[in-house]
Amino acid sequence: MNCKEQDYVLGTHDAEIGRLQLQHGVWRQHVQDCWQRSGIIAGMRVVDIGCGPGFASADLAETVGSQGHVIGIERSERFIAFAEHHCRARGAQNVSFVMADVMQDELPITDADAIWCRWLAIFVSDPQLLVSQMAGMLKPGGKLIFHEYVHYETYQSIPPSTRIEEFIIHVMRSWRDFGGEPNVARFLPAYLAAAGCRVLETRPISFSAQPHQPVWQWPASFIDVNLQRLLDLGLVDADWVTAVKDDMRRLEANPNALLITPMVLEIIAEKI
Repeated sequence: MNCKEQDYVLGTHDAEIGRLQLQHGVWRQHVQDCWQRSGIIAGMRVVDIGCGPGFASADLAETVGSQGHVIGIERSERFIAFAEHHCRARGAQNVSFVMADVMQDELPITDADAIWCRWLAIFVSDPQLLVSQMAGMLKPGGKLIFHEYVHYETYQSIPPSTRIEEFIIHVMRSWRDFGGEPNVARFLPAYLAAAGCRVLETRPISFSAQPHQPVWQWPASFIDVNLQRLLDLGLVDADWVTAVKDDMRRLEANPNALLITPMVLEIIAEKI
């Protein structure tokens, strides 16, 4: 595994790809509604920045149609390979991928109609630079669209679990140790203004789910996959991981339990 794969705080392994696919399924309706309100239509040139395994890229390809084009930008070789295979399997011929680090590499894109950015700004060391890079890829009047966390601490269980609360603290600390900021959306409006963009619309999004509801699987799968990731990083021990899993089993056996997801801020902005 190369160094760019190793420094993905959540990893690029099979379990993480599976979790990302589940996550995209949960969010798909909300995302497509956001794209529609942002004005993404057939024929447009759209960038999926930090595209990961390409699940959103394939959906964007359907949205812009055969006369449009989607460019996925991703620095993980493993994610790029999966994204190309996934888009081929979906029959998406109007997608191309660029392997690049948006924080370091020069990107030959200057006339995009829109840029979609989901859960990328939380992991970069300089989100203001990211916003500036995105604005530079857009034509005037182009849209910058974000789904980023604004209040990660809303991630919780009912009834409360001390172990799950500790898990959230470990996750936030690990992201910050890697140079990111879990609540980065708090700063994005100011960064957008500095980059010559104006915010058109914002919307907070959070879910709550009982064990029998499909949405439960999104926050639950994050806990399951990232317990192992925290263990692999040496940030927790095996006994603590077992204790968290025991708490999750008790919650799943309680029909009145809830998992509440971390709050996302949806931002639709326009380049002036």
